[in-house]
Amino acid sequence: MVMQGDINSRGFELEPGDVAFAVEAKAAEAAVTAASPESGGAVWGSAIIGQPRALEALRMGIRVRARGYNIYVSGAPGTGRRTAVLRTLAEASPLGTPEGAITSTERLHDLVYVYNFSSPLEPTALVLSAGSGKAFKHDLHRMVEALKHIVRLQAESASAHNDEDALSREFEEKENALLASLETELLADGFKPVQIEAGDGVAMDIVPVADGQPPGDSNEGFEALQAKVTSGEMTQETYDELRRRWYGHMDKMKRLFADLRRGRIELETKNEELRKRLLAPQVAAEVSLLAEKWPDPKVKAWVVALERDIMAHLFLFSADNESSGPKRRRMPALARYGANIVIEHEGVLSVPVIIENHPSSANLFGTVEPKPDDEGDTRTAYLRIKAGSFLRASGGFLVLRAEDVMADEEAWLNLKRALQDGKADIQSRDTPMGPAGWLKPEATNADVKVVMIGGESSYDILYQGDPDFQKLFKVHAEFDSSMPMDTAALRDYAAFARRVSDDEGLLPLAPAGLAAVIEQGARLAEYRNRLSTRFGAIADLLRESDYRARLSGGLEIGASDVRGAIDARSHLANLPEEKLEDMMASGEIILQASGTAVGRVNGLAVHDRGYYAFGMPAVISAQVSPGEGGVINIEGESGLSGEIYDKAVLIVEGFLRSRYSRDFPLAVTASICFEQSYTAVEGDSASSTAVYALLSAIAGIPLRQDIAVTGSLNQLGQVQPVGGVNEKIEGFYRVCCHAGLSGTQGVMIPRRNVVNLTLSREVQDAVASGSFHIWAVSTIDDGISVLSGMRSGSADSHGDFPSDSFNGKVRRELIRMARTVKSYQG
Repeated sequence: MVMQGDINSRGFELEPGDVAFAVEAKAAEAAVTAASPESGGAVWGSAIIGQPRALEALRMGIRVRARGYNIYVSGAPGTGRRTAVLRTLAEASPLGTPEGAITSTERLHDLVYVYNFSSPLEPTALVLSAGSGKAFKHDLHRMVEALKHIVRLQAESASAHNDEDALSREFEEKENALLASLETELLADGFKPVQIEAGDGVAMDIVPVADGQPPGDSNEGFEALQAKVTSGEMTQETYDELRRRWYGHMDKMKRLFADLRRGRIELETKNEELRKRLLAPQVAAEVSLLAEKWPDPKVKAWVVALERDIMAHLFLFSADNESSGPKRRRMPALARYGANIVIEHEGVLSVPVIIENHPSSANLFGTVEPKPDDEGDTRTAYLRIKAGSFLRASGGFLVLRAEDVMADEEAWLNLKRALQDGKADIQSRDTPMGPAGWLKPEATNADVKVVMIGGESSYDILYQGDPDFQKLFKVHAEFDSSMPMDTAALRDYAAFARRVSDDEGLLPLAPAGLAAVIEQGARLAEYRNRLSTRFGAIADLLRESDYRARLSGGLEIGASDVRGAIDARSHLANLPEEKLEDMMASGEIILQASGTAVGRVNGLAVHDRGYYAFGMPAVISAQVSPGEGGVINIEGESGLSGEIYDKAVLIVEGFLRSRYSRDFPLAVTASICFEQSYTAVEGDSASSTAVYALLSAIAGIPLRQDIAVTGSLNQLGQVQPVGGVNEKIEGFYRVCCHAGLSGTQGVMIPRRNVVNLTLSREVQDAVASGSFHIWAVSTIDDGISVLSGMRSGSADSHGDFPSDSFNGKVRRELIRMARTVKSYQG
């Protein structure tokens, strides 16, 4: 399947066969055949590639309905996290499948908000069986229309008119009798009631009668009587007595009219009670139909309150009330007897899978829409309640992006509270249409399984940082960024390529082209025996390869098109890399790629731009002298060193002590520096390089400059693997090409990194031709032998090394420095 030779154990230099990496065309062709539907092979739409562990976690999280078993999906972007989640949920969500525990309609409910007759600012939530919300609303509307008709018929009935007329006649007779008695009493006392104009209407007044005529008729009133008193025609005593009797009659008349008004109110009350007595059985009959059809206890309790409110507001059902007033104010009269269907599941075939891309608190949990034109009207406010995605997902699944939720602190806190309580609380919120309202809808139960998708390490961070998170997200589906490269993986790659080609109308992928795609998949995985599961990047490669194939007039995507797309993508992103290479070629960056030097080694670093990474050599130098300063990290002293690199420098000093100065004090002051580096240095991949430069500076032995070095060091002197080994090798190779290949240049890497070698064809060919070399070492002693050409030497039982060995010269020089320091101090 993959051509790659065994590691040459006879020396440190890798043979061309050790470096060779290519997917055989026959293996790719077999994968294409295995993936074809005609052969009964895999189809991309039927499975998730390379994520068995994550899929197992997803399936468990979906099926375990206990509280707290929400699912957190983590992994690198492009690994198919979202696609896998949606596909797995789609497979689990259809109703009527054997997995009744997760797809049963018993978990689905319709949610209806209705008017709260006892507390209008707190609308009542009614939970109905799935799909019955519309029927409930229809039944409620039918009842209201029926009552309107009943009230109208009752108002028009002859018997009702007769009963009301009888009460009215009785009252009018009594009223007339009282008025007649008042008038008789007034006339007997010399007064008479008259009507006078008062504003826009008329009012009753009392005037004295003189010679059978009221003064008002003869232009004589109390003012005229006062004139008679002044002229002597009437005595003051007579006038005062007349005024006193007038005030007494006015008080009586006011009391009478007050009694008559109360009588009118009592008459209306009696008429209303009469109407209620007549309508009560019919209202009860209509309401009982509603109660019988909807036997849920909470619904029945609301129906009881509904009947009481209807009986208290029968006037709302009259035609006069319905037709009076402007339309905007006429509409809400009976709106209190409506229903706001917030969640509906009529005709659903699967449990809800809600994807919330903007998880603000309002979007998650709903809100009450403001309506400025009738702000403060509690009768219709419940109709403006809107559900959020959390309620809409009740009985199913809610899919969120972790970074979106965490960006809104209020949303995250409310989400945790909802998952802990199992309730969704809809709140009024400020909007451009108006301030937050005064409505407080009743919170309702919500059975929601939340699936949150986050980055690679985000689950660990949240788990350690938030105790609530530990209790709420007990299932972790972790997506791997790579998978083993076997026959099944090649088949899946071929199936994926066909799916992308069919969906997007790309040219067919030739077997050689598939082989090149698989090679790039291994390079993205950074292992010779693994493939990347970042299928987003693979799909992009197919699209760009199709573009290049069409430019050249091809009918299929070949290997040259795939490699051309890879090179083109690199060319578009490698401007900084070219600038650095030009600076090295012009001498602005001092780099020696030939000969030897003391205390100086070419290290290798990776510059990662996120979308493009490239390797570049960097000079690491060391200077030493007798002293007690130890190993000084110049980057660290200048604030340009990260914590991992600081640790690496401490390991270097620890290795120096344990290897060479067990029986005498280490008396050396040494400095290690990344030359011409003006940005922060992080990582430990240059720690072995620093050791080589330091040992060279101590012993005064020159090291080869045509070899660049990478590798991490431990205190035992072992060289550990590092990341980005392919980019580092290719970076130094390009620098050597700029300077001119000498045939001796190459890179020294940790032996444990050989499994990561997926080098470009150009570098593989250079190794095969002998113009470029790769050495693999396991220990510092191996690296010393390669760089210095000397044997490193092994310590005897006393800790001494052979005098002509590299290590022997290092130890001898360190002893000299210790004596120098001791002599100087003495």
